[in-house]
Amino acid sequence: MEKIIACIVTFCCFIFSSLAQHHIGLGGGYNQSIFYCSQPKSTYYTLFRPHNSFLVNANYKLNIPNKKENMRIGTQWEWKRQSAYFYYEDRRNNDTIPTGINYDIDVLHIYIFPELVVGNSIRFIFSGGPVFEYVLTTKAKGIRVENKEKIKVDEKNNGDISGAYIGAKINLGMEFPIYKNFYFALQNSYSAGLSSKYGRLKKQMKYYNCLDINLSGSLFYSF
Repeated sequence: MEKIIACIVTFCCFIFSSLAQHHIGLGGGYNQSIFYCSQPKSTYYTLFRPHNSFLVNANYKLNIPNKKENMRIGTQWEWKRQSAYFYYEDRRNNDTIPTGINYDIDVLHIYIFPELVVGNSIRFIFSGGPVFEYVLTTKAKGIRVENKEKIKVDEKNNGDISGAYIGAKINLGMEFPIYKNFYFALQNSYSAGLSSKYGRLKKQMKYYNCLDINLSGSLFYSF
């Protein structure tokens, strides 16, 4: 019985996807990461200064058949860089952890979403949903203070920031027709971490993550 149900579901999904309109796109743009953490100000001092960075992405969307033809589901796979200056002062232990370091963090960002579409020629789009992010590589450069001595740091994948975490994202944008089935999408999105980042810094900074602000453009083809 279970095999019959699985076959029916698979067949229905195939029919649905074959009748619906598909959208594939490639793009890139600008990213800024605003980091935050939870620390008692009386014993710690933290400062995160964001740096401008960039991203590239691949997109797939599928129309959901309805009367208004204004709904889609989709996924986005994105490589982005999160860059910021971290300053951390442990007033109890005289700066025994990373202090005054610039981080460049390369992240794989996977976004799954429903999307609302409004308009005909020029279309307005809105989407929102969960994201999964995984740290690919990191680079740390700056000054670390250990045992009251300043140490120059220039390290890759040193374990300060690592692992995977989850978040949520909202996206606003516009689509402009170009030629036949080609169109251009300009999008502004905001994604925030809902779980703490992993790595050595988690022990010192407790809950910490970042808000990513993106402005991106993508070329799409629909078929």
